[in-house]
Amino acid sequence: TIEDLATYKYYHMAKSIQVLATTAEGTFRPVGSVMNVDGAVDKPFQTKTLKEILESPVSALRGLSEDKGAMMKDNLGLATVNDLADFKFCKWAESIAFLGKYEGKN
Repeated sequence: TIEDLATYKYYHMAKSIQVLATTAEGTFRPVGSVMNVDGAVDKPFQTKTLKEILESPVSALRGLSEDKGAMMKDNLGLATVNDLADFKFCKWAESIAFLGKYEGKN
């Protein structure tokens, strides 16, 4: 449904990483750094900067298998976390669902 697409957790993970990456300073992540994004990505990506995570395959998001990532790439053209953050159908669904709350409230 539109609501399901609007609330797709992997889209929201990707979008949040994308937004925070614009505020990131520096080109490395300090050793021992712990960020709330760590819970959203698989262990090998927890030492990456936000910008590096954006360039990583969608399967870097915790819970998305490599097989699911390959399917998303092959069928939807979503190769990277950044691609998912920019996925127009999620953006449209999110906007429709949000504005639907105001439908008929004149």
